Amino acid sequence: MGLPINPTAVYTLKVPSTQKEWKYRPFLVKEEKSLLIAQQSEDPQVMLDTIKAVIKSCSKTELDVDSLASFDVEYIFTQLRSISVGETVELMFRCDDCEDDNAIASIQVDLRKMQVKIPEGHTKQIGLFDDVGMMMKYPTIDTIKKIESSEESDVDQTFDIVTDCIDYIYDSEQIYPAKEQSQEELAEFLNNLTSAQFDKIQSFFRTMPSLRQDITYTCPVCKKVHNKYLEGLSSFF
Repeated sequence: MGLPINPTAVYTLKVPSTQKEWKYRPFLVKEEKSLLIAQQSEDPQVMLDTIKAVIKSCSKTELDVDSLASFDVEYIFTQLRSISVGETVELMFRCDDCEDDNAIASIQVDLRKMQVKIPEGHTKQIGLFDDVGMMMKYPTIDTIKKIESSEESDVDQTFDIVTDCIDYIYDSEQIYPAKEQSQEELAEFLNNLTSAQFDKIQSFFRTMPSLRQDITYTCPVCKKVHNKYLEGLSSFF
């Protein structure tokens, strides 16, 4: 006779980029062990792959983790962590002014209150010239990691991430899906834009949603009040 298996609760959240509901369970001891091993490896790619694997394991409804926006993965994991390990994370912050070893403040961050911030005016649809425009898609964590690890120049990196994030190009008569175009064709299209037109595309990335939390803490030594923000998974774990 098999041993009884512990039942797990099922939770629901809305995926920030799509607003679709996703049902999930807490991660279990086996998944927490995987996360600890990945953390000990100190390899960002191992940690990323493990986080995605844990999200897949905890999913109770269909979710294509590999296609999620980077901020989706960050938000989902913070919510998973909050119901699995604890709702708060203790973080330590040093004073910007004091050199005293005791000038370190401890604050508790409630992961349940974490939200993806969408800047005002942000849009995925970009008009370029005449009736021609682009519809963008958000970069995945894999895309960002690929760019960060690349040895290309900043200009080449910019073009790489832009081409990776084009969903489709359109005019008044037709839609041109990016996946049906070659990299050379997309590069030629971008290279023939004016600087002002290309800046509209860069604005999409500058105003992209992000997992962000404003924090305030006071130095225990000089009593200076600090107002900062946390952004991305690395700020919390």
